[in-house]
Amino acid sequence: MSVKNLCTSRTGGREIDRSEYADAVEENNQRYQENQQLYRKRQEINEHIFGTIKRQWGYNHTNLTGLEKVNGEHSLIMLVYNIKRSINILGVPDLIDKLKKWKSPYKNKGCFSFKTSYYSYYNGFNEKELPIAA
Repeated sequence: MSVKNLCTSRTGGREIDRSEYADAVEENNQRYQENQQLYRKRQEINEHIFGTIKRQWGYNHTNLTGLEKVNGEHSLIMLVYNIKRSINILGVPDLIDKLKKWKSPYKNKGCFSFKTSYYSYYNGFNEKELPIAA
């Protein structure tokens, strides 16, 4: 007795497609199920960075094309994020002090300076120049 008509009205029968990446997706799901705490920790540490850059800063796409240019643009965005984070943690004066004391392991290719101006509630208006070798 044929039961095909209970499953489908298509004369050719049913087709099931499986993605070429299905095995990798299943492996990833298995790793996630075995290490849920690790994945949650990763979300706490890493994912908020990209959320901040995309949602708060509005960088949800790149303006350049080509892998080298996009990597450069992404590197600049990450540099700015790291500088802003350092300022939020250390404050401008401490960050400048640490940069002055930093001994770079790289050869000097040139020198430039940052001129910073900021207002301190206790000290009033401050202006500092920070020469940096790069």
